[in-house]
Amino acid sequence: MQVYGGGEYPAYVIDDDTLREELLDPEEAREWCEETPDHPDAVSFWRMLGELDRALVAGERVLLDREPGTVGWASGAVRLAHVHHWREEYAEAHELLDAAEEVFATGEGAPLLAFVHQHRAKALLDEGRLEEAADAARRALALRTGRVGDGLLASSRQTLARIERALAERSTP
Repeated sequence: MQVYGGGEYPAYVIDDDTLREELLDPEEAREWCEETPDHPDAVSFWRMLGELDRALVAGERVLLDREPGTVGWASGAVRLAHVHHWREEYAEAHELLDAAEEVFATGEGAPLLAFVHQHRAKALLDEGRLEEAADAARRALALRTGRVGDGLLASSRQTLARIERALAERSTP
């Protein structure tokens, strides 16, 4: 199982079935969030801790602190979209992902398009929109293949594999 984070960030793994991040040391993550409340990644760690209200507030603050239309704003929008996804607020999640995709589609943000597609794939999976989820996961994987480190590539492969299992399960009588 691939471990993400570690070092200066709390470590986590991604569950093969739910595709949700699971912290290896929740107490460490809580301390990290409390020590660095203004760090953009605190949004993600509050979400992983199940503190969705805190994650929502932190994510909205990140967007208010960033210039709309910038790569930093769009990265924050993807993190906030993931919070909305876990809150089952899919329309809000997709709206933020659409806005981030528009920013990342041009210039310096282009390498981050995979970030949008992978998070969209996970939301679509949870919504039961499996064909759309598979398309988004394939786009993420294609954008990352040959361009990113093994960890990000592994997470894209894991996402696509999970969605393909769901598609196969649905078609099995």
